[in-house]
Amino acid sequence: MTKIKNNNIPWPIRLLIYACLLFAMYVSWSTLALGLWGQATMGTVDSYDSRLDDRSAGQNRSRTISKGYYFTANGKQYRGYVIYASDEVWPRLPKGGTRAERILYLPFFPYINKPSALSDFDEMGALAIMYHLLAPLAYLFLLLLVSGTVKRQKKTNRRPVKQPDHHPVKLRNNAQMFCTNCGKALVKDAVFCTNCGTRILNRC
Repeated sequence: MTKIKNNNIPWPIRLLIYACLLFAMYVSWSTLALGLWGQATMGTVDSYDSRLDDRSAGQNRSRTISKGYYFTANGKQYRGYVIYASDEVWPRLPKGGTRAERILYLPFFPYINKPSALSDFDEMGALAIMYHLLAPLAYLFLLLLVSGTVKRQKKTNRRPVKQPDHHPVKLRNNAQMFCTNCGKALVKDAVFCTNCGTRILNRC
């Protein structure tokens, strides 16, 4: 099986992965920020949809909720839109209808806002708080992994390198029957001198 190296990931796909991970980190961080420093106000829900996905799903997982809303802060109106999994079953809004809902927003940056059910620690529950605390760490690790900052150390099998022969090489023809290093008589077509070990190569 061929392993895909980080360098082989096309840039468009890599940028898409970065964007998804950064957005997921933003969702968790903004939720924690709203739970810690958010200010509550009454907003107006003007679009709502509750779609049943799985009757046998676990708690807060059976429906997909989409909700659009607006609220006023510091004399200015802000809009928000969220999609989340829940068991929430509100009646569908009639055409032009609205519904009031409590919204949390950051006073110093109201563009970060969510319904209180998604950001108020008392309504979220301990499990959701733990998720938003730990999830950014996992996303950050994946981001570093994709970017190549975190690299796996691969074990390589190293073969012993054959040491070069340091004996001087002496060339000879078949008529030369004596070692040029020690003068010992050589056997015909010998490759090494039997006396000193000098390598002997035949000349063509």
